[in-house]
Amino acid sequence: MESGYHADVPQLAAAIYPYVHYVHARLKQKGASELLALIRSMVGQGVPLQQIAVNDRVDVALLTLAGAVQLPASGLPVRDVKSLLPKGTRCGVSVHSLEEVQMAERAGADYVLYGHVYETQCKPGVVPRGTAQLKRICSLSNIPVIALGGIQPHHIPELYHAGASGIAVMSGIWEAESPIAAVMEYRQMVDQVAHNL
Repeated sequence: MESGYHADVPQLAAAIYPYVHYVHARLKQKGASELLALIRSMVGQGVPLQQIAVNDRVDVALLTLAGAVQLPASGLPVRDVKSLLPKGTRCGVSVHSLEEVQMAERAGADYVLYGHVYETQCKPGVVPRGTAQLKRICSLSNIPVIALGGIQPHHIPELYHAGASGIAVMSGIWEAESPIAAVMEYRQMVDQVAHNL
């Protein structure tokens, strides 16, 4: 999430967290103190720390005892980060290729975020990787592969049938007219697909 989407991100996160596994805290254009303040504000609104994933900033994740750290593909080494994290804190890596998935897996990542699968406004002009590549990666990975990038609720069946263990959504929720209605639509579709697998 980028807090620029809504002034009331902490309140929205509090309304959304019961329907998701993690609320991903990400402020790429701001510093550690702003990210720390955002996380503390989310917790103050009732979002459990165990359901907050901190993007890139291992220092902030350690300071807050968040439930997960999400490392960029070119970020700190997974093995070194995991040696610092409290037991039970998950460590994921953002990846864009099979080679990066395999490197993350060998390094001890708990899961990977793979994308972008579909066209997305976040990456204008960049060709999406598609579900065929996702399926290949899922079939060759021993850790969960979470799909992201341009995902709409109607995409969920083909993503899960391709082998994805879950989805990550940013603009589909945070830019929706009603983020709460949007997250419930995603959740309903995920539950329906998971029930039929």
